[in-house]
Amino acid sequence: MATFISRFVLLCTLSLPAFSFAITIQGNIHPERYTFFLTEKGGEMLRDMNNEAVNVKHSGKARASVDAQNKAAAANISPLLYPGAPLEQNFIRYDGKPVKALTCLITTRTMPGQNKDYAWEETYCLDETGAAYIGTKGWPSRTIFSKSCAVGAADCPVYLSMNNDPPTMRNDAVQYVPYSRERVSGQTARNPEPKLTTTETVAEQDGYVVSFVKASNCADNKLTVKNKNSGKTAAIAGLNGCTFDPKKNAVIIFPQNEYVGVYNGPTNASEEIASVDLP
Repeated sequence: MATFISRFVLLCTLSLPAFSFAITIQGNIHPERYTFFLTEKGGEMLRDMNNEAVNVKHSGKARASVDAQNKAAAANISPLLYPGAPLEQNFIRYDGKPVKALTCLITTRTMPGQNKDYAWEETYCLDETGAAYIGTKGWPSRTIFSKSCAVGAADCPVYLSMNNDPPTMRNDAVQYVPYSRERVSGQTARNPEPKLTTTETVAEQDGYVVSFVKASNCADNKLTVKNKNSGKTAAIAGLNGCTFDPKKNAVIIFPQNEYVGVYNGPTNASEEIASVDLP
């Protein structure tokens, strides 16, 4: 009977009706709702499961890969899939990005039996894009999130809102944008690959070289110092990559003192704005 119930839960949860921009949650909804802030690893786990769910829909496979199933078991949740429905009619995240946060609730479902009713719990979650997830083992695993907050508490974002929420309750839910092959193809065409970075040597002395790595986005610019003998490198932190100018800011290597100094002006007589030990 336990095996039968397990299979029935799976079939029942995957056959819920989907509407244009909202999932339908059936059963007795528990009053508690929490928002979970995912760790970097947790967000990447859900990203991988979403990518696999998209692959399942595109390929027509019967089920997800073993790796995706293992990740779902570890996370206690997985993307909500409607069997027989194309990707356009699902609520699967398809942007290939890690998930940042989830708002979740738990509902109790019941099934009448010959001698007694059978009950089980289902967990429903929406992420910051409106993509949907489901589970049957309670809240998301503690291993995938760093912190959580109760919906209704001050400063607690809400990504899964309810029709009967009071108008004063915070609501950060967004309208899920269904998958569209044409739109995704258009976005790809409008977003070309980023430009390659360029590297300029700004100081060199006694086997050490300081390089200015300039990216297409100035915020990603950085200074690094390299020991040419050992190959070790160190980043010079604390600089604003958008304002540093190798023509205006002096970069001086001090081998005897074993550090590199970066200065606000053209010489070390000006204010030092950053430094790092030689690697």
